[in-house]
Amino acid sequence: MTTGQGTLRAGAGDRLPTAVAQVRDGDGLVVGAGFLVSNGLVVTCAHVLLDGGYGPGSTVMLAFPHAPGAPVVTGRVLEDAWREPHEQDVALVRLERAVRVAPVLLGSATGALGHRVRSFGFPVQAPPGGHFGFATAGGVLPAGDEVGELLQLTGANDLTQGFSGGPVMDEVTGLVVGMLTAITAFDGHHRGQGIAYVTPASVLHEAWSWLDEADKPDELDVSPYRALEPFTAEHARWFHGREDAADRVLTGLRGGRRVVLLLGPSGSGKSSLVQAGVLPALAAGRLPGSDRWRQVLTRPGPDLPGALTRAGLPGGEPGDTGVDATDGVADAPPAPRSVLVVDQFEELLAPSEGPAALGALARITAAIGSDAPLSVVLVMRDDFYSRLSALAPDLLDTAQRANGVLNVPATLSAADLDAIVTGPARDLDTAFDPGLAEQIIADVLKLNPRTDGASAPVTVLPLLEVALTRLWERRLEHDGRLTHDAYQHIGAVTGALTEWCETALRELGPRRRDIARKILTALVRPADPSLNIPAARQQLPISELRQLAADDDTPDVLRAVDQVLAVLSRHRIVTTHRVHDEARPQEAEGTAVAELVHDALIHDWDTLREWVEQDLRFHDWLRRARDQYSRWQKHRDPQDLPTGTLLAEGTDLASHHPLSTDLDDFLTAGRQRQQAAARISRRLNVVLATALILALALIASGFLSWQRQAALTSTQAALLAAQSYRLASQSASLMDTDPDLAALLAVAAYRISPTAEAAAALRNGARIDATPDAAISAICKAVARDLTIEEKYKYLTVSFEPVCRP
Repeated sequence: MTTGQGTLRAGAGDRLPTAVAQVRDGDGLVVGAGFLVSNGLVVTCAHVLLDGGYGPGSTVMLAFPHAPGAPVVTGRVLEDAWREPHEQDVALVRLERAVRVAPVLLGSATGALGHRVRSFGFPVQAPPGGHFGFATAGGVLPAGDEVGELLQLTGANDLTQGFSGGPVMDEVTGLVVGMLTAITAFDGHHRGQGIAYVTPASVLHEAWSWLDEADKPDELDVSPYRALEPFTAEHARWFHGREDAADRVLTGLRGGRRVVLLLGPSGSGKSSLVQAGVLPALAAGRLPGSDRWRQVLTRPGPDLPGALTRAGLPGGEPGDTGVDATDGVADAPPAPRSVLVVDQFEELLAPSEGPAALGALARITAAIGSDAPLSVVLVMRDDFYSRLSALAPDLLDTAQRANGVLNVPATLSAADLDAIVTGPARDLDTAFDPGLAEQIIADVLKLNPRTDGASAPVTVLPLLEVALTRLWERRLEHDGRLTHDAYQHIGAVTGALTEWCETALRELGPRRRDIARKILTALVRPADPSLNIPAARQQLPISELRQLAADDDTPDVLRAVDQVLAVLSRHRIVTTHRVHDEARPQEAEGTAVAELVHDALIHDWDTLREWVEQDLRFHDWLRRARDQYSRWQKHRDPQDLPTGTLLAEGTDLASHHPLSTDLDDFLTAGRQRQQAAARISRRLNVVLATALILALALIASGFLSWQRQAALTSTQAALLAAQSYRLASQSASLMDTDPDLAALLAVAAYRISPTAEAAAALRNGARIDATPDAAISAICKAVARDLTIEEKYKYLTVSFEPVCRP
């Protein structure tokens, strides 16, 4: 997560130039920039003042070209605040008269890594009023012998001479994280091009920390309220009202218990409870020896395997040993125990996570059941309970048997709310108008009418924190107080979130509002009722998000997408950060991703909820397509390419919604496979049709042949029957004169064709009423007994084939 130290008011990024001053020399020429850090105090670089002919104690000419009336004022360079250029290169100028300009809000540079930053300066190639320059924040370089810490910028080609002394604003947090100090000159091989260095705001703060109270600017503008972002360890001093809930988790870890499954609804403050309540308490030694425990905080994603290894879980990749037990501290004793916290554990249970998620679940389950000195805290939305039961029943059973399944308390008492509302402001000596804190608490308690105002649902925390954050931002408009007027202006508790989000959308015209819709709905994973999985936020690589939100890839459209994403990030509706894939150690910078700052936006911001419902068909298809794409990408099995409904829906939806390059190529491959299958089907149909025609021809030919054969057989049968009839007639005519010959002719007639006449002739010739076979046998025996040899052969020739043997 990004670690911005506050939230800038709507439009403040665009109002940055009003706080930037031109530093002019005695002839009125611009030699550099400076910016207002409090009413009447400007900070700039010492070398800029030297370029203008000024030094400690000098009177400087400053102009604010974008302030009302474009005032030109003079100021005195504070001698004791001077830091030489070869040291920290900082100078402070006290204006001789105030200007009607709001000072910049300062934040920490330590959390800006990878963020886009902007500055405003007055280079010679710019219009007379100056222009913006952009870059990307790198890491903070450690302090040298004389020079303090420096924030390194990359891609700083826009930042040229004339920006020195200008503010550098983090576009994600909206806070000024430092002052531009140096722009490198590339060598003959063009190495070092686009590198710039920034004096961090913390170093600037050191330069005025010794000043009298009257001369000091406001402290770094750190908001003690967190809107929709979680409280972390660095915000523990402002985390109030949840002590009982934190004690429950600590009790669950007491005595070396191995697992705590912390459940709660979305918006119940689970992440803050663990990060700002439980972990700091462990570091403070609330449990015996817990101040020496190694703490590993992670969430599902590419970073998870490495985090599991660092926590001491077995099953990592070969050679992946994580960090050693000393956490890199030389000669330090090994940690006696590790506590692994997996925040937003439900993300591991999404269907799209696949085998990698199941492997991580198996590692965690095995580690809980091992003898390793380890405690595991799994922080999960309670509406994913059934999904966990289905995917990791052993893990859930282990937690239940260890009495490690804990629920975040469902309600907040009036005392809890009072601590949450007033505690952070009291810590920073900021006062509420009389009765305002009580009014806020009463408004929260009204949200749970069933308890008659005795308690409030814990899920009201996101709305309350947004309201308090917005109220805090407006304190500078009301003499540093938290007022009733400001509270009503932000829409009180119930309307603050909507007002906050709609303010961001109002900065965008209709065209860019549509881009915002595509960005925001893409960051919502649709509900899957079949698996009982509710809608939730999801991380997406910024490169993919740009493709989903852009109608085409022209530079103007992509630039518009980046500008909308910057507005949403500045308003803390969307947060961006980098994730590191342990499987790709060569990608040291990691992958830039974006996500909604909290799930509360999905169900409490009406506009987003309506957009999600309207675009549900597309994003439901997108979810299914991503799942199948992941399978195809892993195995490259053509069977995993989109077909049927998935392909048809995707083809239709792609004509109305832009797709990422990967999914567009995936659809194209599916269509090509479908077309190839269609071509093969057509060829097969032609072959089958041809084969059918040939088969029909053969059948017809065979039928004709059968008909011919049948006709021929019928003719032959008729001829044989006629011959048999003739022989039978001859047999009848010879029965009285030559009975032996008549009998043999009857046999021959019946053998030629067994007609009725031939059968009658057989019976007459045998002198018995018998079957044809019996009659033939009797005739043959009688004839063979009475005839001579010559007569036998004579009579045997009367038929076409031998009919009997002697």
